[in-house]
Amino acid sequence: MGLRFRRSVKLFPGVRLNFSRSGISTTLGVRGAGLTIGPHGTYANVGIPGSGLSYHTKISPSPSQEQHLQPLPAVRMPQIAPVLEPLPTRDEQQIHSAAVSTMTSAGLGELKRLINEAALRRIELTHAVQADEVILGKAERKLALARAFIIRIFTQGMVPRLAAHAHDARDKLEDTRAELDACYVDIDFGLDDAATGTFAAMCRSFGGLRTSQRIWDITSTAQTDRVKERTTATQRIARSPIRLDFSQVDIVRSKYQTMCFGTVSGLAVHLYPGFVLTREPGSDFALIEWKDTAIQFRTSRFIEEETVPSDSEVVGQTWAKANKDGSPDRRFSNNYQIPIAKYGELWFRSPTGLLEAYMISNCSSAENFASAVTNHCGALIKLGEHPEQFKPPESQHDEYETPSEAPPLAQETSLTSSHMYWDWIVLILLVFVLILVI
Repeated sequence: MGLRFRRSVKLFPGVRLNFSRSGISTTLGVRGAGLTIGPHGTYANVGIPGSGLSYHTKISPSPSQEQHLQPLPAVRMPQIAPVLEPLPTRDEQQIHSAAVSTMTSAGLGELKRLINEAALRRIELTHAVQADEVILGKAERKLALARAFIIRIFTQGMVPRLAAHAHDARDKLEDTRAELDACYVDIDFGLDDAATGTFAAMCRSFGGLRTSQRIWDITSTAQTDRVKERTTATQRIARSPIRLDFSQVDIVRSKYQTMCFGTVSGLAVHLYPGFVLTREPGSDFALIEWKDTAIQFRTSRFIEEETVPSDSEVVGQTWAKANKDGSPDRRFSNNYQIPIAKYGELWFRSPTGLLEAYMISNCSSAENFASAVTNHCGALIKLGEHPEQFKPPESQHDEYETPSEAPPLAQETSLTSSHMYWDWIVLILLVFVLILVI
C-alpha cells in the first residue's frame, strides 16, 4: 500500500517545515541564510556573520571524590576566541554550564529551530511506532486465534477480514518506521582544504586524548585552608570519571566525525567542524559558534590519593598532613606520603554560558588536543576572510511521494474444506465421546 503523507509546520516568518515519508521538506528564506530542502536532498548556502564560516546543509531521507590540587604556573595555548574571565583559581565554584536554552549563538538561531522542530517530530514518530506495534500485535493474535485448530470451523468467515486488518496494520507500521528513519538533519559544512585538514588533525588528537587511562569531569573547585587542613595544596576539587567517544546526535548527521565530551550531569558536548553542539538527554539543543568558544589548556600538580595512572608523570611527593613548608606534621603518628601527579586540564567556556572542565591523566594528549582546536579555529577565520562560493546542486523534490502498487494480500485469506478435514473428524470424535460419557 503506497503512502501519501504530508505535514507542514510553520517555524518562523519565511520558513515552513514539511514532513513526508521520504524525509523532511523545508522552505527557508531569511536574510543571511538560504535553504532549499526536499525529500531528495536539501542544500543551503549559509553564512554566519562575523564567524568566518560558511556551510551548506542537506536535510534527508562513582560518586565524586574530593582531592587536593596544587597548581603549577598555568600554561595556556594561544586563543582565537573572545577574551573571557580568568579561570577559577581561588573562590569556591560549581563547574557547570548554564541552561541549554540560553547558550545558542545568535548566528545559529535558525538552524537550532530547524533541528529542534525535527527532534520534536522524531519524538512523535517514535510514539507512533510504539502505538502501531501494539495494534499490529493485537491484530496478529486475533488472526492466529481465528485460524487455530478446530476453532477455525466456527470463525471461517471472519478470517479474511482479520487477515486484511493485520495486513493494513503491518503496512502502517512499516510506513511510520520509514518516516522515522528519514527524520533527521544532515549537515555538510563548506570547508576549504585547510579547514578540512585542521579538523582531521583535531579528530586524530581526540583519538589520542580518549585513550588516556583516566579522564575526569571536574564538577567543583574550592580554596583550601592550608593551616586548618594541614595541606600544601591551595585548591580542592571534586571530580568524577567519564569517557570520551566519537558519536553523533541522533537527529543531526554529518559526514564528518563528531567528538563527544560527556559530563556527570548528563550534558553532552559535541564538537562539529563549524560549531559546538550541547544537549541534555531528551531536552533542548544549543549551537555555539567556534568564534564564541574557548578551549583552554593548563597543567596542574595534583595530590593523588588514588592510584596514579601509568600514562601520568609523578613530579613530587607530599604528606597526608603537612606543614606550610611541605615538611610532615609530626603530631600525626600515622602520617604517610602521597605522590603529586602532573595532569592536564581542558576548560570549555563561552560568553553564552558554556562552562565545563576536564582533567586528563595524559597531559601531553590534552595539550595536543587544545593546540589542534586552536589551529582549526584559525583556519575557520582565514576561511571567513576569503570565503569560497558554494553552488548547491538543484534539488528535485516532488510534492508527494509517488504511491507504489499495493502488495498482494497473503494467499491464505480464507479456509477451504480441505484445510478443515481433520478439524471436522476430531470434532465429531469429541462429540461422540461426550455423548457416550453422558
